[in-house]
Amino acid sequence: MPVRDPIFEARTNVKLHSNRLKKEALRAEATYKSEKAKADKAMKNHEFQIARIHAGSAVREKKRQVNLKAEAARADVIINELKAAQSTRDTSRTLALASRGLDAASKSVNLEHLLAHANNFLARSEDFKIASNAISDVAQGVSQQEYGAEGESEVDKMMEQLADDAGVDLRNALEAEGAAAPKEDVKERAPAGKAVDAEVEDALGARLRALRATG
Repeated sequence: MPVRDPIFEARTNVKLHSNRLKKEALRAEATYKSEKAKADKAMKNHEFQIARIHAGSAVREKKRQVNLKAEAARADVIINELKAAQSTRDTSRTLALASRGLDAASKSVNLEHLLAHANNFLARSEDFKIASNAISDVAQGVSQQEYGAEGESEVDKMMEQLADDAGVDLRNALEAEGAAAPKEDVKERAPAGKAVDAEVEDALGARLRALRATG
């Protein structure tokens, strides 16, 4: 069974009452005009007593019309007040529901944990950024030390040009050379690789310590 809205029902009843009053006022106006016309006709026929009766009826209907219109106007004011009350009530209900929804949502969120995770993520992201920059800087430095100021790209271009001039497939030649390299060479290059790793770790550690010191 639907829930009855007392304000809506009151508005409906007052609206019906206002419509009835307005219809009665229209009928009273029509009666007033009719009685006035009859009084005017009787006056022209010198029927003064009949004219007086119709004139009295016309006056009563005119007063009745004015009273009905005034009562209908008051009913319209009540309708507007009920409409405003209904709007205020509905707005209050909507705000209450929204407030309860926000309260439930806030209870499901731990702000302290959220901020802690966010700060931790930012810190880890910055660490990875510093590590990436440090590795890139060290790798670039090692490349410059090995190949000189021209840089690794210039060396690659020169190697390709020399291979083209000599008619040598550079990739196959390098692969064959690597396969035929003696084990002693591999052992000799191992310490150099370890030295590069140590240099990368030292640079990374220095950058991380500098960041935490400034933070």
